[in-house]
Amino acid sequence: MVSALRTRPRRLVAPVAALAAAAVIAAAGCGGDSSGAEASGAAGFVPATSPMYFEITTDLDGPQWTQLKELGGLFPAFPELQRMIDEELRSDTVDFERDVKPLLGERAGVAALRVPGAEGLQGLQGSLTTPGGGAEAAAKAAGDTGFVAVLELADGAEDDTRALLERAGATRAGEREGVEYLANEDGDGYAAVTDGKLVLADTEADLIAALDAGRAGGDATLAGVDRFNEALDRLPDDVLARAYLDLGALFTEALAANPQAEQLGSLADYRDAAMAASLLGEPEGLRLKGVITGAPSLGSLGEFTPELSANVPADAVAYLGFSDLAGQVEQVFRRLRESSDEQTRRQIDAFVPQIQAFLGVSLDDLRALAEGEHALVLTEVVPQPGAALMLGVEDAARAQATLDALRAGIPRALRTFSPETRLPDWRPAQLAGGVRGWQLPLQDGVSVTYGVEGDTAFIGTSPAAVRAVQRPVASLEALDAFQQATDGIPERVTSLFWLNAEEAVDAAQRAGAFADAPPEVLPNLRPVKGLAAWTTGGDTPEFEVFVRLAG
Repeated sequence: MVSALRTRPRRLVAPVAALAAAAVIAAAGCGGDSSGAEASGAAGFVPATSPMYFEITTDLDGPQWTQLKELGGLFPAFPELQRMIDEELRSDTVDFERDVKPLLGERAGVAALRVPGAEGLQGLQGSLTTPGGGAEAAAKAAGDTGFVAVLELADGAEDDTRALLERAGATRAGEREGVEYLANEDGDGYAAVTDGKLVLADTEADLIAALDAGRAGGDATLAGVDRFNEALDRLPDDVLARAYLDLGALFTEALAANPQAEQLGSLADYRDAAMAASLLGEPEGLRLKGVITGAPSLGSLGEFTPELSANVPADAVAYLGFSDLAGQVEQVFRRLRESSDEQTRRQIDAFVPQIQAFLGVSLDDLRALAEGEHALVLTEVVPQPGAALMLGVEDAARAQATLDALRAGIPRALRTFSPETRLPDWRPAQLAGGVRGWQLPLQDGVSVTYGVEGDTAFIGTSPAAVRAVQRPVASLEALDAFQQATDGIPERVTSLFWLNAEEAVDAAQRAGAFADAPPEVLPNLRPVKGLAAWTTGGDTPEFEVFVRLAG
């Protein structure tokens, strides 16, 4: 990350860097109060143009850190993690408990000052296909970005903080508008103590930019940016950490690196977009809440009240609920057509009737099949997992006719494009409740299986997978873990996701995924019981993720 946040003992920011590292590790691995509504004091020294900001409470004896330590204790690896953190906090000249902890205020923040330029983004993209190029590209992008860290200090702690920095090897490097700043011995870390804050940066120029922003105040700082405050105001109070991302700035720079990407959608929809999220420790696990502002088109995704979740088996490995797949595909095609040249538009217009002719169904029939609620389920079917897709339909007879037409149309289309390819013959399949379905055998017990019952169409990888969601022995909605994880979910959402971590680990273990893994991996996965997530629509879409942990 930023070189001023490395943890060599002689660095002027060594004690603070170790604390920041501990906070990030704890937040990622698994709590001090932090207001989600008021403008942060730490953000008051971050220039207004900063595209990324992360903040964490530094009240180490507060309820959030206490809760996080309790959750961490569920993991066998937690003592070793604590030992590593203790080593990071240890220094030849500084004792953390005695010298650093009394200086800490309510929170600390880290901000990226600039979006990596088009050249840096292109370098990162190229590193994905260039062996060994990733580290160099990442370092280049980080160097272009620049970071500043701001720690709020306890009342009256400024003089002790300066003395601590000097004892760690800092020396006077200059002055900015009456504020003296220091540098470490290598000249690649700068710090200033002012207005109850410790401000840190890699370069002298970045430190001065932070000091100038703090002196000017108001809308010169991130804390004075309406978009920043609007996003954070929608998050809860008393959280462990929160983050802000200027999506508009990142999207604009990404388009500068890849102009052809603008064909995928309207840039104007995202110029003012921003995202904010907060992390909260709870007795049962960790909860991430977030909001996206300035991107109304994201809120146009189809909303639904989850009802098909009643057909998801309680032992399902995973479940994804969403709706109106037809509308989302149509929207992609519409935007692609609008942003294309005349020749491409003609090709798109010609493609649609060809698809109808090949498949033997109309677009209206396909739309009717895929415009309601959908549920994709990874079922726990022994000896191997299966998958099933449920489609809520208004007209069962029409859905049956459409699927029957596709049963004949897809092989016909395949023969047109690949004459050498031959598929097995479809054959009847006996589904639950006396429903007659059809299956296309493929290999290793996997088949394409479909059937329609009531107001639901079923498509699965085997008759057993379809039967599992037709007549679940126990429903996911009755599972305590699912109920706890989705407590507070809105009535209408744009997506709902559930992962039964215990079932997923067991299935992976049976498949041999951990055969060569270190022996400590499985015990450290066991405390993770499940993950639930959902999104909402509207003018300000929101999202929430809950990771349930238990012994």
